[in-house]
Amino acid sequence: MGIKAEFVLEDEEEAIKTVYESIKEEKENKTKLDKDKRFFVDVALKEDKLSVSVCISGEDIVKVRAAANTWLRLLKVAEEMVEVVKS
Repeated sequence: MGIKAEFVLEDEEEAIKTVYESIKEEKENKTKLDKDKRFFVDVALKEDKLSVSVCISGEDIVKVRAAANTWLRLLKVAEEMVEVVKS
């Protein structure tokens, strides 16, 4: 049985692109570090909806939950930094 979590962040075009650029490096780094593939993360910029989508899937609910918490925190921090820079 596979477990899947998906998060979508929608915002203005500039904010979405900035958040995406901020977190895509984490996905690339995590893919290199996670050799045993305990979970899979996909980050996509969906321009038709101006959103960033983070999909996490795996077999172990504890690891998927931990990954979800990490990615939600990354999205939150990236979005907060966009707001700080805007003001």
